[in-house]
Amino acid sequence: MNPNLSRLAAAALFAATFLAGCATTPSAPGAKPAGASDASLLAAAQPAITAANAEWPGAMRSRDASALAAPFAETGALVTAGGKAISGRAAIERYYREAFEHSPPILDGEIVDDGMATSGNLVYVWGHGNYTVEHTPGQASANSGYFLTVWQADEAGNWKVVRHLVF
Repeated sequence: MNPNLSRLAAAALFAATFLAGCATTPSAPGAKPAGASDASLLAAAQPAITAANAEWPGAMRSRDASALAAPFAETGALVTAGGKAISGRAAIERYYREAFEHSPPILDGEIVDDGMATSGNLVYVWGHGNYTVEHTPGQASANSGYFLTVWQADEAGNWKVVRHLVF
């Protein structure tokens, strides 16, 4: 097995176990809605996923913490690459706002979805992000990292991030 996939699988297993104990939980993952197939669930979630991915680079460049937190459910959780768990959309927005105070400017970036799957009424998306930061004027460096995001439709049918793990 590819070493990166092995690490991603191990991290996903750890994260799933770890997140099972988070203080806030998404509504119980249940069965797919009546008549829904994996394909129809993925198709229903895709517009929200595509929009969040498209908005991410601009929100990072403009340091827009509100836009970065917007795709999260009210009780969504973010686990950072350093292992810090943040629960709730407001706390996630505050986390981004504070992180921007101590981070170099982001020049560019992209989100690449490497795969998607469903389980019950949840949609799992995994992939990688690439971004460029400017540590000092004229000195840019490229960075990348993996992610796993869990999406779930709320009662109104709006797809929201209930868990986002950054590796």
